Amino acid sequence: MIIEIFYLSLLFIPLCWMVILALCFFAQLDLPERFLTESVKWISVAMSLISLTLSALVILNGSKALYFDYPAWLIVGNYTFKLRYVVDLLGSTYALLTSLLVGIIYRFSSNYLHKEEGYFRFIFLLTTLTFGLMTVSFSRSLDLLFAGWELVGTTSILLIGYFYNQVQPIRHSLKALVSYRLCDMGILAAAAWSHHYMHSTDFTIIPELIEHAHAGALSLLFIGFFIIWASLAKSGQLPFCSWLPAAMEGPTPSSAIFYGALSIHLGPFLLLRFYDYFSHFPILLWVVGFVGGASAIYASAVGRTRSDAKTLLAYATISQVGIIWVEIALGFTQFALFHIVAHASLRTWQFLRSSSLIQDFFENPTVLQDKKIHRNLSFEKLASRMVRRKIFIHALHGFHLDYFTNKILDLFLAPFKFYIEIEKKWMSWNNKFVKLIIKK
Repeated sequence: MIIEIFYLSLLFIPLCWMVILALCFFAQLDLPERFLTESVKWISVAMSLISLTLSALVILNGSKALYFDYPAWLIVGNYTFKLRYVVDLLGSTYALLTSLLVGIIYRFSSNYLHKEEGYFRFIFLLTTLTFGLMTVSFSRSLDLLFAGWELVGTTSILLIGYFYNQVQPIRHSLKALVSYRLCDMGILAAAAWSHHYMHSTDFTIIPELIEHAHAGALSLLFIGFFIIWASLAKSGQLPFCSWLPAAMEGPTPSSAIFYGALSIHLGPFLLLRFYDYFSHFPILLWVVGFVGGASAIYASAVGRTRSDAKTLLAYATISQVGIIWVEIALGFTQFALFHIVAHASLRTWQFLRSSSLIQDFFENPTVLQDKKIHRNLSFEKLASRMVRRKIFIHALHGFHLDYFTNKILDLFLAPFKFYIEIEKKWMSWNNKFVKLIIKK
């Protein structure tokens, strides 16, 4: 079937290129920068054309979902791990968005990271990200989706710490790592719960198995809560908001593709995948709407107190993703998908242009003029001046959310600090012993 060939091509092209780059690394082959740039250019063009054709075929097919099953890779007792894929409007649209935006990032990076020491590493991680996103786009089970989900998270953490010879990027990458680990357990818990009560993690048939499941409503409700929990960190929603502005330590291209375009929207993507399941439990949709609304208000308030361009864009992204969560909760799934595509495209452009904001400012005809620009009426003006002042002061401190997240990070790093102190003492004793032997 032609659709099967197209979606498999979108999976195998980044996988093959990722394997080739890994083999070159282990063989210590120094690939020229020009060769890497030209290779990823043609790869991105090919993937864009394939994904565009696939989306057109899905639309011509009436946006009907097509299911593909392949032989089992692993059988342990009653558990069978199969490669199950689905090609539908949601997955093909996200794959098209991925192909186009990754191609733009490749092109931008060829100039932005020209002669950068870690250019090969950046290309490899971006290729790994592409394969992970394609896996998530077409996965039909939580088991397979988790593999792509982890690839995206791993590349995100490594690119936040891209400048690994500095302290702050490493600390911020650890902050993202802790947030991801805490929430990624939600997918594992949802998969385990689903296997136990549904005997399947295929989210296209899980909603149909609810009536036949031998479990109470509370047990089935937990599956939905675990999915929502898993979506929090990737989306930067409350209470996992603070790591996203800190992730701006990475290169601008990685900030654009991860935290403006693709990785940040994986949370809403997962919620859209499980929307049919959520519709059986209205309380889950209430939770999605409440978290999204609270996150949008929080990010909007804090973002207005920030002066750094990328940090401001990070909070604006959190706010818009929160609004997408509210749209999903209200049942506007098609509009939410459109919002994801439009928002990802806009944020990519804004992040890539963030380094040129000073030039844009001086080219603005209103700069250095006596003309005053008045803001339109906003909701905060409905509150009194004293209330607005208090909100502004708390927003300057991020409503003290960083304090709690930093405490969690310090708790996570405490065992490592203990071993570092032991190592320092051991090295001190060892040096004293060596000096003593040398004197004798």
